Amino acid sequence: MRSDSDDNWDSIREKIIGLGEQSIRKSYYPELQQRLSELERFRALLDETNEAIFLCEVPSGRFADVNKSACQQLGYSSSQMLGMRVDDIIAPDKMEEMRTIIFSLFDGKHLQNRKTIETVLMGGDSSQTNVEMSISLVRFGDAFYTVMVAHDITERKIFEDALKSSLQEKEVLIKEIHHRVKNNMQIISSLLNLQKQYVNDEEAVNVLKESQNRVKSMAMIHEKLYKSRNFSEINFADYIRSLVSDLFYSYGVDSNRIRTIIVLDEVMMGLETAIPCGLIVSELVTNTLKYAFPHQEEGEFRIELHAYEDGFYELIISDNGVGIPENFDLDETETLGLQLVKSLVNQLEGTVELIREGGTMFKIKFKELEYKERI
Repeated sequence: MRSDSDDNWDSIREKIIGLGEQSIRKSYYPELQQRLSELERFRALLDETNEAIFLCEVPSGRFADVNKSACQQLGYSSSQMLGMRVDDIIAPDKMEEMRTIIFSLFDGKHLQNRKTIETVLMGGDSSQTNVEMSISLVRFGDAFYTVMVAHDITERKIFEDALKSSLQEKEVLIKEIHHRVKNNMQIISSLLNLQKQYVNDEEAVNVLKESQNRVKSMAMIHEKLYKSRNFSEINFADYIRSLVSDLFYSYGVDSNRIRTIIVLDEVMMGLETAIPCGLIVSELVTNTLKYAFPHQEEGEFRIELHAYEDGFYELIISDNGVGIPENFDLDETETLGLQLVKSLVNQLEGTVELIREGGTMFKIKFKELEYKERI
């Protein structure tokens, strides 16, 4: 079936040939034939491409030319398309964006610029096609036109929607997992608290209380992950503030008696690093609250967290209390809490330094642990 564009090309050829060889100098005839052949090849190339191509008058928006793919995709004939405007094929809710781009190109005469947008083409049967459209401004003589090249992205949009749906389902699942882990830990904490009521030995009560605080420190991480949109890491500085406050409350410490100084870099930390690091903070803060200021003495507690450009973190927990005896050896300690600190530092592949000047200071250096998939 011949298209209207084929008839136009035949008409041009007939007019040129109709001039007759006698009226055209023989030296020009081969050049005209060559130009005509080039135009035909160019037209065939445009019609064979799968992309829909539109040539539109500016500022009217009327189509000056379209290729075969544009007609086939939208379900119009070439003659129908040449009687239409851009407004007729763009979804109404997308048209304002299209106008803005076209007129910004035209007003600035940006002949070298090209804009790419995602939009929706409306077919003759009211069908809608998601496309990625490239829009550029061209000039022929004194007239300006926009060239619009549309690539069908329907399959890509279907894939993207399916991927988004899958991600949303996984986010809900991960959120539910953190919520249940937090609830289970709170149940364990409640059981430990209940058990304390049936124990008369002070040392046993302290052991249960410390175990309860360890569980609560881990539960707090899962609670923050549950409330966050990022389920792989937490704001560790915010976590430390909450944990210290909770420990002070748990041991009934008056903040006016033990002044707290908190200096923290804003650090986002992954779950595998945050849990052991949180337990370290819990143990060392507990150690300060229990032993650094006996007989209701007043003093100062300080906690710092610094992030360095080389990827290392430095956690510093110190107080100006009674200090640790000179004969104390961290590597040989039999204290459960400090044994746990040493073990957790090793888990973080870090180092711990004990300083006894003017009280007690623990300096712990470590890096973020890389997630290791378990088989």
